[in-house]
Amino acid sequence: MTEAVERVVAYLYDQYDQPISLADMADVAFLSQFHFARTFREITGVSPGRFLSAIRLHRAKGLLLFTSHTVTDISYMVGYNSLGTFTSRFTRSVGMTPLQFRLLAEADMAKALDDVEREERPPVGSLAGWLSLPNDDARSVRLYVGAFDNPIVQRLPASCTILEGRTSFQLDGVPEGEWYLAAAAVDLSDPPVNAQGARVARLVAREGPVKIVGGQTTMLQLTMRTARSTDPPLLLALPGLAGCGPQALVTVA
Repeated sequence: MTEAVERVVAYLYDQYDQPISLADMADVAFLSQFHFARTFREITGVSPGRFLSAIRLHRAKGLLLFTSHTVTDISYMVGYNSLGTFTSRFTRSVGMTPLQFRLLAEADMAKALDDVEREERPPVGSLAGWLSLPNDDARSVRLYVGAFDNPIVQRLPASCTILEGRTSFQLDGVPEGEWYLAAAAVDLSDPPVNAQGARVARLVAREGPVKIVGGQTTMLQLTMRTARSTDPPLLLALPGLAGCGPQALVTVA
């Protein structure tokens, strides 16, 4: 079944700018729609529709950050036939409009963040622990860790950090509630994949939901593994890790 899901994921990455239905995906997998939807969720952790939406928004983020295309052009380039639909979907998923997202990379960071509406936060707690690497050697990698409100990384993290030379982490100021941890590791010897210095993450880890209680620290261990094609797309760029440290640019998928 994993092979069928991998085939569909490759199809989604190739055809994301086209109209794609659940029936189309099930046909690629050679499964019934019901069986396909259940199998896809079991392997990827999200529904087929959310995975496709994540790919489209992942591509849109890259175009907003690294090209001069207008938001209207980008909306059609990533498969939306309406600017309004794209803008509302992007804003609902990412927590800011496409223009605000672009502003984070182009303009004053503090001003851009002030423009993003933020809800009043409940009591906060902390997340702390360590990352387990396959070779137990953190000297040649840079590690990114963040707490997000969704298993698909799209909004700004509630808290985040960047590690070099160590694997222990602590994320403070995480609002009370359920959160998802995402971690990515890049090999510093790998060449950047674009002019902005982005590197591809070879190792990833995901955990959640994790319950946070105000005034308390939740401890956990994340085991890093090789990134797979069936992992939901992950883009941690300057907007995604604002305030977490320098050179916060890493991409997966």
